Amino acid sequence: MTGVIIVSHSEKLAEGLKDIVMEMNDGSVEVIAAGGASDGRIGTNTLKIKAAIEALAERDHILIFVDLGSSVLCSETAIELVDDELQKKVHIVDAPLVEGVVGGVVQATICNDLEEIIAMAKEGANLNKVC
Repeated sequence: MTGVIIVSHSEKLAEGLKDIVMEMNDGSVEVIAAGGASDGRIGTNTLKIKAAIEALAERDHILIFVDLGSSVLCSETAIELVDDELQKKVHIVDAPLVEGVVGGVVQATICNDLEEIIAMAKEGANLNKVC
């Protein structure tokens, strides 16, 4: 089973994306929004991301989707703060935030193959929205 963490500088964006993707989730993928700074301002919070990782510790895979620069840095730091065994389960996915989360979660409801889930999430970069 897969866990997904959405890390955005905006708490509202992370929560809204979680709302969207939960409509496509059969319940098998646990999704946590870890957006915004600790006080609700725009920003990222390493400890919020660490708590999300730890909350998903029982999952086979934990995928972190990020929006911009410091969300990557905070996610990397959060991964370093958890124990070595848990670190092995955590992957930051280099995919567009919205399309990547949607594709990754949908694929994770179909299979539990880490490489297939990440590949589908990355395919979001090739999605044509307008013909």
